[in-house]
Amino acid sequence: MATKSTVDVAAIIKANNKALAADLAKGDAVGIGKRYSKTAKLMPPNADIQKGKNIAGFWQGAINMGIKGVALKTQEVEVHGTTAIEVGTYTLSGADGGALDAGKYIVVWKKDGKDWKLHRDIFNTSRPAT
Repeated sequence: MATKSTVDVAAIIKANNKALAADLAKGDAVGIGKRYSKTAKLMPPNADIQKGKNIAGFWQGAINMGIKGVALKTQEVEVHGTTAIEVGTYTLSGADGGALDAGKYIVVWKKDGKDWKLHRDIFNTSRPAT
């Protein structure tokens, strides 16, 4: 059974995911970058670990490649004090709304003052290699 704290943090994470999706839809890579902690690490597939300003740069590259939307579906959240672990699935879409990729992710969230921020973010496709 989920505790009230877990339910509250899960709701905050889902709201943060919606805000990140809105930033992506606007093409706002800087806004996405601000959703990460100062010591965050983004671990995308087929790329090196991204840190600091490189996180916004990674997302700008994704936007430039035609990624215009993301649907994030949280499957579970575990809260451990000032960190939380989220497991979920994603679908990336282009300007026409068509799916460009779909996969799974794990995010370690970290409480930063009053805000929860992405601290460790790793994702990979569920599509077969071509």
